[in-house]
Amino acid sequence: MNWGKGMWPSWQLATYIQLTNGIYGSQSPETIIFQSLYGAAFLYADKTRNGGAYTGSTDQLTSNPASIKNYFKAVSEGENPLDFTLYVPAGYGSLETRRIPNVEETEDPGKVFTAHFGSGAEVW
Repeated sequence: MNWGKGMWPSWQLATYIQLTNGIYGSQSPETIIFQSLYGAAFLYADKTRNGGAYTGSTDQLTSNPASIKNYFKAVSEGENPLDFTLYVPAGYGSLETRRIPNVEETEDPGKVFTAHFGSGAEVW
């Protein structure tokens, strides 16, 4: 498979990279970005249901760039996770073998790429 001046190893790899970039904006848990499905759900959950404790503000335009990394650290040290769940296709709940908090893999096409907040009271 040629693309530009290079070769893709497989369509499966290309699909995986494209989907993980859409879900997380990254291939690494250390560099998940706000401009991704996960980042948007995280920002919304923290700012509307957690008083902006991780992002540093309830203002939608202001967020601590390290807030997702700080959140992962807090959850790994025993803090309760934020009340949201992002549903992703099977095989996309981890990056670099690390499970991503608040992500649930599903085979249900009606749930894939939806986010549930407040124990399902609000669904995107």
